[in-house]
Amino acid sequence: MQKAEFINVQMQEQALAAQAHAGSGGADDAAAARLAIRRVSKRYGTLWANRQVSLNVQAGTIIGLLGPNGAGKTTLIRVCAGWLTPDEGDVVIAGHRQSLTAIAARAHLGVVSRDAPLCEELTVAETLFLRATLCGVAAAARTDVCRAAIDEYRLATFARRRIGVLSTGMLQRVAIACAMVHSPAVLLLDEPTVGLDPEIRRHIWECLVRLKERGVALLLTTHYLEEAARLCDEVHLMIRGAIAFSIQPDAMDGSAARLERAYLHAVAHEPTL
Repeated sequence: MQKAEFINVQMQEQALAAQAHAGSGGADDAAAARLAIRRVSKRYGTLWANRQVSLNVQAGTIIGLLGPNGAGKTTLIRVCAGWLTPDEGDVVIAGHRQSLTAIAARAHLGVVSRDAPLCEELTVAETLFLRATLCGVAAAARTDVCRAAIDEYRLATFARRRIGVLSTGMLQRVAIACAMVHSPAVLLLDEPTVGLDPEIRRHIWECLVRLKERGVALLLTTHYLEEAARLCDEVHLMIRGAIAFSIQPDAMDGSAARLERAYLHAVAHEPTL
């Protein structure tokens, strides 16, 4: 994606959200879910990618979505991000109903997804500054906010490098930093550690735990059972667009092996949904 094209697209999708960022809050109370997915169904032709999915993600929690390829996890993330309109049901983010044009909902949302590419011509520092500007971070605070993000996500060595020359691991760090630069209440992550080496993966886990500790509500899709067991407060298995079962890893003492056995048993005995 070229620089001018990237900026135009981002301006269309995010600049209006800046207007809502400072003054749209307060709709949800402390006990309400930061992210509420309410009986969401999404169909492509005759194929139901999501079927009557309901989830609540509270502040300071990480909810995991597991499932085989084609189970509907990415479609659900796209619906929550406001990139797809559900055929049934709705999504509420920090008290605001999500839609293709929902300014207030997007002001409270960060997304890490391969569907949201970064501009290859910009440097890391330029990318963060642009995203901070488009997401409504006050002009006087932008430089400090971007510096803090560079420090937190260990980007200082690469701050002046172009996005197009970064490794996959570095791109994921930049993507998370960009998604969180305006301090949203909700973060959506679609397979954020896929293809990363163990060291980078663990660093990203540490970043997500810190966000949880700050009160961010996180919805995470993953194929890594260890990741789900270590990070998630709840894990939901999706099969053919619906939630087949839900479990709390703490009930398994955070055991990835036990979670794997439960996962494989559920897939092998796939219910008629």
